[in-house]
Amino acid sequence: MQTFNTELAIEAQSQYCNDNRLPNFSPIDGICYRCNKDVYVPVENKYGDFVSGISVEKAASTHIIDCPHCRMSYCD
Repeated sequence: MQTFNTELAIEAQSQYCNDNRLPNFSPIDGICYRCNKDVYVPVENKYGDFVSGISVEKAASTHIIDCPHCRMSYCD
């Protein structure tokens, strides 16, 4: 099961980047610069199926370089 919590995900991504000596490209407040959606909130389709969003677990284990909703790159 995935956990969605903006504050925890921001902290998890910061820790992941620090631990792996990576630049933190993710938005500091979690809000995408282009689409203005919170990248750490799940978006579902009309059937209730998960479509996009970054969970706390994903933020703690991957380098976030783009918006999961609009796909804008944060590292270009």
